[in-house]
Amino acid sequence: MSGYSILAFLIWWSLWYLIFYFRFQHKDTISQLRSNLKEANKELQIVQADVEEYSEQNTILKEEITKLLEKNDDLTDVVTELSKYYVHIKKAAEKTSELTKFLHEPNPDVEEKIANFSWKNKEDSFEKKFF
Repeated sequence: MSGYSILAFLIWWSLWYLIFYFRFQHKDTISQLRSNLKEANKELQIVQADVEEYSEQNTILKEEITKLLEKNDDLTDVVTELSKYYVHIKKAAEKTSELTKFLHEPNPDVEEKIANFSWKNKEDSFEKKFF
């Protein structure tokens, strides 16, 4: 029985030695891979933090864009109203320029009519003052 236990102990010890030998044979590559894994995890955490920040910024920007689009629609309505008023003002300016052209050229018929009215008004005012 002691022979079997010694044989079992030697087999057990040789198996552990083989495992130890094969496991620590590539110790440098394993340590390098572990350090690379740690660096990759750190970079992954940094990238995840950046992604969260960018997603928050994206939601804020989307909200601002919708606000600006609403303001743009309002401003478009204002511009259309102003363009309507501009057309009316332009027509009024054309009519005013025609009127000033007529007013700068004296018309004798109009002057006579104005003179008649002005004398009638003066006579009426004189009559009203005396009575």
